[in-house]
Amino acid sequence: MPRFGLVLLLLANTGSIAFAQVAPPPQQSAREALLDTFFSASPANFVKHLPDATKAALQDTGLLMFGGAPDFASSLRAGGKTFQSFEAGPILLSSEDPKSGDKFEIHLDRDDLIGDQDEMDLSFHSFRNGQEQSVDTFFPRVTLKMGMEAKIWKLREIAVFLRLPLDDPDFLKALKEAFQERASASAEMLPLQDLQMLAYAEQRYKTLHADRGYTCSLTELASMRFGSGANATAIIDSQLAGGSKDNYNFAISGCGSIPVSSFQITAVPTQPDKRAYCTDESGHTRYSPDGQAASCLASGVPVGQRATAIGSGSPGTRQ
Repeated sequence: MPRFGLVLLLLANTGSIAFAQVAPPPQQSAREALLDTFFSASPANFVKHLPDATKAALQDTGLLMFGGAPDFASSLRAGGKTFQSFEAGPILLSSEDPKSGDKFEIHLDRDDLIGDQDEMDLSFHSFRNGQEQSVDTFFPRVTLKMGMEAKIWKLREIAVFLRLPLDDPDFLKALKEAFQERASASAEMLPLQDLQMLAYAEQRYKTLHADRGYTCSLTELASMRFGSGANATAIIDSQLAGGSKDNYNFAISGCGSIPVSSFQITAVPTQPDKRAYCTDESGHTRYSPDGQAASCLASGVPVGQRATAIGSGSPGTRQ
């Protein structure tokens, strides 16, 4: 081969190698930038995708002192939840609790890309036992506008739309269910608080009567006080000392010989379809969906877990 041809061939190969070395990485899509902004493991990515003008305005406020914002997805990953994000399709991300089966999803309902501008609509959805919850009516719809700046997609505008159709039967049903669920949750806390007060009174009693230990007498627990002297107040009130409060009957059992080293406190509902609760000297509180004290003591489910069936005592579907 002529010398001139060899030179051209060498230059061509050298050029291709140089091009391969300096070729820029594939450009991130607006959707990928959105996931990077709000749901990446690195909070600093939020700042990365803010417009330069926004960062300059916030620089003196101290908000950017640590180089990032909180991880918006931390709650979606907490507690062993399965977290997934999707770079294509109608689902942007999904978070599922493997214990309960509860799932939360963010959907990408619209993605309009025009040149270096992209406008996206997001909606939020929660599922229980495979069924979408009516409370989703209360979730806002979010529109995000992103634009290209210095070859990086930047978040330019956030719009939040909350629609309250006050004459819509589905909306009114969801509203009623949401209030009922909140009221039920508040009512459920009352017997738990009562149990905690009784357990605390037991510990106080044992401290003051080390020779006797715990007691199985509500009357004796009624003598326990916060503080001392004229300002002392009763740990449990007269209703709880009487064994009946907040639609529950309370009883103490399991006290052995003196000095007593153990006790069991049960809270049995006076109304149907309510849980029974129980605790002991360990301080751990359990429940039984069948409302029976014996079931709670024998196979109660730790509060915070879910039971698959009445009296089963195993985690699973919420009752």
